[in-house]
Amino acid sequence: MTAAASSSPSSPNSPTPTNMLPVLIVGGGPVGLFEALLLTKLGIPVRIIEREYSVSPYSKALGLAARSLEIFRFAGVIDPFLEKGSPITNINFYSAGNYFASMPIVGTPEDTEYCYGLFLEQKATSEILRDDLAKLGVKVDYGWELLDTKVVESGSHDSTYVETTIRRALSGDNTAPGENLVIGIVDQHTEQKDKEYETEVVRSKYMVACDGGRSTVRHKLNIKFPGRTLLSKTFMWDGIAETDILIDGVTVISNPNKPAMHLFPLSHGTIRVQLEAGVMEDGEDLAETTKNLTIDQFEAMARDRVYPATFNIKETSWLTGFRVNERRAEHFVYKNHIFLAGDAAHIHSPAGGQGMNTGLQDAHNLAWKIAFTLQGLVDPELVLPTYAEREPMADRSIEVSSAILQRNQTIGYGSHYMKLAFFSLAPYVLNIFRKFNITPDVAMLKLRYVENYINRPGPSKTQPKDDHQVGIRARCGVIRAIDSTTLSTPSTTNNNKSFRLHELLVGLGRFHILVFASTALNSPTEAKQLAAHLEHYQSAWRGRWTYSGNLNDGFKDEHDLFKISVLTGPYQSTTHDTAGLEMFVAKAAGDGRVYEDIEAKVHAKFGFDGKKGSGGIVVVRPDAHVGYRVEGSQAQAWEEVDRYFSAILVGGKGARL
Repeated sequence: MTAAASSSPSSPNSPTPTNMLPVLIVGGGPVGLFEALLLTKLGIPVRIIEREYSVSPYSKALGLAARSLEIFRFAGVIDPFLEKGSPITNINFYSAGNYFASMPIVGTPEDTEYCYGLFLEQKATSEILRDDLAKLGVKVDYGWELLDTKVVESGSHDSTYVETTIRRALSGDNTAPGENLVIGIVDQHTEQKDKEYETEVVRSKYMVACDGGRSTVRHKLNIKFPGRTLLSKTFMWDGIAETDILIDGVTVISNPNKPAMHLFPLSHGTIRVQLEAGVMEDGEDLAETTKNLTIDQFEAMARDRVYPATFNIKETSWLTGFRVNERRAEHFVYKNHIFLAGDAAHIHSPAGGQGMNTGLQDAHNLAWKIAFTLQGLVDPELVLPTYAEREPMADRSIEVSSAILQRNQTIGYGSHYMKLAFFSLAPYVLNIFRKFNITPDVAMLKLRYVENYINRPGPSKTQPKDDHQVGIRARCGVIRAIDSTTLSTPSTTNNNKSFRLHELLVGLGRFHILVFASTALNSPTEAKQLAAHLEHYQSAWRGRWTYSGNLNDGFKDEHDLFKISVLTGPYQSTTHDTAGLEMFVAKAAGDGRVYEDIEAKVHAKFGFDGKKGSGGIVVVRPDAHVGYRVEGSQAQAWEEVDRYFSAILVGGKGARL
């Protein structure tokens, strides 16, 4: 079934399937661009509109978290980001203007190769995604703004659609006189009655609203945006300055009786300075305050914070002010046809770099679900609501950024000397670092979705630990490819063909079935049985379900939904009976993908013992989260996995939740 033909015959007053746009994306920032790129690679036609006439020159977001780098890798777009970005490896701390300490940002090299953040301005991120999208034949429709949108219900999901009215100014741009462009302010756009516009009505099967914190889509649909606006204000400046402050990572300026100041390196020799500017005064209008703020005044505030260090502004590219909003949309899914993503769904402090990264993961979570729905592979009424699993992730991002912001804004001698103690002792006292280190939260590597229609616990009598349950981000680790030449080569020798598990998970519309065989392949009998099960079910699944569109994600087979990889526990050819393993490798069951878990660490990360026991099977969703896991790797386990696919994919006979 093609995307264009996924709707049932329409009613007389409905648009026909042939003139129905599959997906309209509103907002051409990083989140909207990534959503458009993912859907295009999944073979789904999209239109993406953006109110502005080009990529914004301003960059509210500066960094990419480890999890964002992982999903860029899965999507096959990581290389330009690594080429243009700079790793965030350390935090420099200044006390009362004097250099005090530098602390490495400790990542998780055991669990990801991206054990760092990446400094890259939002503008550059948008440009990379826009250019990649253009290579696939999709260009952003700049200058179009949304006036209204609604879901036109026609009795069934198949005949229901989204109707959106958009316009574009015939001259000038869409900015209204006096429009408030301060970050985080939620308001409506002012109508410009003295301009001429061209207007268009777009009918789409689905819409993804990525139109920012002031989302017109959210307003038009009357989706509540509860939360709070903090009383404090922040000034932010980008430009070129002369200073003897070290700016090769995140730089924190702390004083016992003054608000915090942070410095960040940007591209082309520029830097960003962020100043906490105290609490709003009664009756103060922040937009007016920001408008009247001069470069000299900002420079004076910065000099006061860094003294006795120097700070002289040479060139300014951006000076703005904002109040922090901490808000989350009441729901992200509207009538199963409109979805909120990015700042349209959640906004908070820039502290910790959570905003854009959370939005990118919204896009990653949603794209395959829309694509599978349009392909007729899943029941939309059951799968599309699972996008709501992103709502707790937004709450978590707000909580993390709020905690960091509160720590930054706290002033006084007690707070100052606690920071001194942390930066001086934490790198050397493990317990202190564990207590205060926020790297795992900021890196977004411990995400876990709730149980739902596509996240199903297996029938195991004993529930695994939280770190191993369904919904977790698929863990990573080092494995070694096994073939006839490596069977006789100990894994401890050089050139042993080792690589990271996440390299197997590249793709956008594939289920990756990881078979943790533990020691099963030591036995010729068990190895033979496992090969038979693998061959049978892989053939059966591919015969029942296929992707009729073209999956442009790096695999030769554009339509195969199922990729099976077998991981055996560690072995040494001189001390282990490898007859079963040799037979299994020679048979090349399925795709012939067999790997050694060199130290049994990957087994352990998924909750299995790689040196003894029956192992298990894990189904990794197309967005690299665990959808299902079951103990064992023989007949009953494969039957359970078959029931899982039969339950979630259309045409199966499994029980619905």
